[in-house]
Amino acid sequence: MTGTVTLPVWVFAILATTFVLVVIRVVIYPLWASFWSVRSRHVVEEINPLLQLGLSSFTLTRRQVLADRLASDERIEAGVAEIARQRDEPLESVRREAWRISWDIVPAFNPYFYFRVGYRMARNAVRALYRIRIAFVDEASMAEAGADTSVLFIINHRSNIDYVIANYLTAKRTMLSFGVGEWSRLWPIQPLMRMAGGYFVRRDSGDPLYRMLLKRYVQMATAARVPHAIFIEGQLSPDGSVGEARAGLLSYVTEDFDPENSPDLVFIPIAINYDHIAEDVNMVRFTSAEFREKGRRYVALKGLQFGLRVAWEVLLRRRSYGYTCANFGLPISFAAWLRQRDVDWPAQTREQRFHWIQELGGQLIGDITSLVPATPVPMLCRLWFDDPDQTIAEDVLAEHFAAMVAKLRNANCHPVLVDDDEEPTLQHAMTIALKRGMLVRDGKGGLAVNPSAAALVRYYGNSLSQYFN
Repeated sequence: MTGTVTLPVWVFAILATTFVLVVIRVVIYPLWASFWSVRSRHVVEEINPLLQLGLSSFTLTRRQVLADRLASDERIEAGVAEIARQRDEPLESVRREAWRISWDIVPAFNPYFYFRVGYRMARNAVRALYRIRIAFVDEASMAEAGADTSVLFIINHRSNIDYVIANYLTAKRTMLSFGVGEWSRLWPIQPLMRMAGGYFVRRDSGDPLYRMLLKRYVQMATAARVPHAIFIEGQLSPDGSVGEARAGLLSYVTEDFDPENSPDLVFIPIAINYDHIAEDVNMVRFTSAEFREKGRRYVALKGLQFGLRVAWEVLLRRRSYGYTCANFGLPISFAAWLRQRDVDWPAQTREQRFHWIQELGGQLIGDITSLVPATPVPMLCRLWFDDPDQTIAEDVLAEHFAAMVAKLRNANCHPVLVDDDEEPTLQHAMTIALKRGMLVRDGKGGLAVNPSAAALVRYYGNSLSQYFN
């Protein structure tokens, strides 16, 4: 019993690896799961009574259970059988594929991460970069979004940090589930997005099985009153303006709506604008397709650079990205919207519903467009929008800027002013624009657009074009 056993190195390596895996699976993983479970339960007990829109049981369901429920839904089962027949493939093979897609789509929401870790991360990151402002057309109207409704926050898409800002600004009212694009399929972004309630969307996928599963998941979550954030344009704005509505997710959430039996759908439009968007140079340099062609390595490198920048800003607390503002509009009740148009939604054909969804999407885009706030840098850039080759003397710049602010106010735009005063607002905007090389001094007391940054100046100024038409 005390003898020595000699093993080949490769056998020892296999045994050691097996031992480590067993320890992880039997000891470490259960302890880790228990850690999150206990703390998540305590957070739900503490936070849920304080939220305007409480956490639904669907939100708190484990990821594997959600994936099983989605893949075994009766509509999915029928669709899987039809797709298997069309492909001439074994039914079980398509079922396995459906489960894999379900597992890929559904989130892994963790209340402790969302309301404790994630909220602090979002707060520190956003506050390190930006001075945050929030505005309401009528804050009291937000009370219409009660626990008995399905609330959807409809947002314009300027930056990938929109996700963080939306979650940060609404964390005291509710949690937000949101569709995440393929840009975030990188570690550690992907697991963090899942724990924050994000479900993954392949926006340009033509796979009917995938589209069917995504559609059904969104419908199940909506029926369970899970608040959604929907970026209605479906992509980042390529020119700074609010784009056209994409009806995909809107059609999903409204398809099963029945005014008599379904919870009402309440759409809350939100418009966001920035002094500095992290992706702005890429947005004016590449099209969406060209950027995707850069590949994951390029995206990962840019993400790493931005992460290091955020860490540096957190340490220095400079907020060098300037101001960002989110402006909340008036809620739209879908049931009331249908009544105003005398539409019997369950009786509509698919083509008729699509027509109404396009009208609703157009209205929401119109509301968001009229809500876009004017942060200082876009206001300054707007002075050169119609004549980018002009030089403006610094001694008259304040007069031009004050007239710009007055025009915006007359157009019912919400201008973001430093200390409610045009002069410090102008100085703030000039500091950022000059530092970034967007504007240059001509040496004779004048300011002009830097020719190499003309597209960037137009990109920011274009976010306010709707107020000058």
